[in-house]
Amino acid sequence: MSLNAPPPDPTPRQPGPRRTRPRTAATIAPLLAGVALLALLHGGARAQQPAAPAAASPSDPKPLVYPKWETVPPGDYLGYNQRASLIQRGRGVYLKYCVGCHGPNGDGKGVAAARLITKPRDFTSGVFKFRSTDSGSLPLESDLYRTITRGLSRVSMPAFPLMPETEKLAVIEYVKSFYPRWDDEKDQRAVVPVPRAPADLKDPARIARGRVVYLEMQCSQCHGVDGRGAGATRTEYIDAWGNEQKPFNFTRGSLKGGDDPEDIYRTFHTGLRSIMPAYDGDTMAGASRQGFNERKVAIPDEEFNRLQAALTDFPATPDLVYEKMSEAERLGLAQRNSWDLVAYIQSLRTRTTTAHAVLGDRAADLTGPAADAAGQK
Repeated sequence: MSLNAPPPDPTPRQPGPRRTRPRTAATIAPLLAGVALLALLHGGARAQQPAAPAAASPSDPKPLVYPKWETVPPGDYLGYNQRASLIQRGRGVYLKYCVGCHGPNGDGKGVAAARLITKPRDFTSGVFKFRSTDSGSLPLESDLYRTITRGLSRVSMPAFPLMPETEKLAVIEYVKSFYPRWDDEKDQRAVVPVPRAPADLKDPARIARGRVVYLEMQCSQCHGVDGRGAGATRTEYIDAWGNEQKPFNFTRGSLKGGDDPEDIYRTFHTGLRSIMPAYDGDTMAGASRQGFNERKVAIPDEEFNRLQAALTDFPATPDLVYEKMSEAERLGLAQRNSWDLVAYIQSLRTRTTTAHAVLGDRAADLTGPAADAAGQK
């Protein structure tokens, strides 16, 4: 017997006749009954599907609970949208980081507010100090983002630079929801443009002109002739929230709105609502030699004579500014005066503090290295 297998048959096999089972009424009826039963159960379950609840209000202490989810075409359910989702997420962020000071209702009456000298912001009033919009407008979302990221110096508002971007955007939407007229007023916001700072802010000539602008804009009435409060006529006032405020000492501490040149420019162009007026372009362009000479009594004769060289860069009278100059010329003069003022304010700020400023009369008891060590900031 041969061990080799026989070669395969090259002739392909022809398929035989296909056997089919006849479908009778007895076999089709159970299938139809099953399909009908499934359709009935699915329709009943859909009819009993609970509707998703509406988004919680800022004062609602209970979180949203969705027993079941149902996919619906876009636009069929207006109670669920991207902003509602952001507000709900922002509520969790707010309860984690903000509720202790600003309170569960956003009115600034958190449990920690009673112990704070500078009271937390009341979001329900729609009044915000630090903005890039004019004095009567709501802030931009980017303004709230900047405040959350940087915090506010010298008060109890901390910085959150490491907070995830999604959480910042979410809590901003939640904070906006405390003011019921936000959506109605947001389109009325007027943005105050802030150009890039020039590179010569430390130029002595620019600083000298800034000193003239400082006196012409009557900054000395609140901040003093020297920027420390000396000779100020307005030293205390009440803000829009009923809290006592004092003018800032430019020689010490960080500015709440930011220490960068653009921050200082933005602050006096937008103002601090209920505390400091806004100085618009026409106002900043109005500095003149005539106005400065009328304020000669505010500074010593020696300084007055020293500033005469800087005065030559200013128009003789305000009438020349508002009647003879074109709008483009006034804008250019206003921007120059604004950056001159920024340069002067920055020149007042030092990195060291004297021992007397820290210790008062006790500084006289310190001599040598001890006094030097006390004088370092």
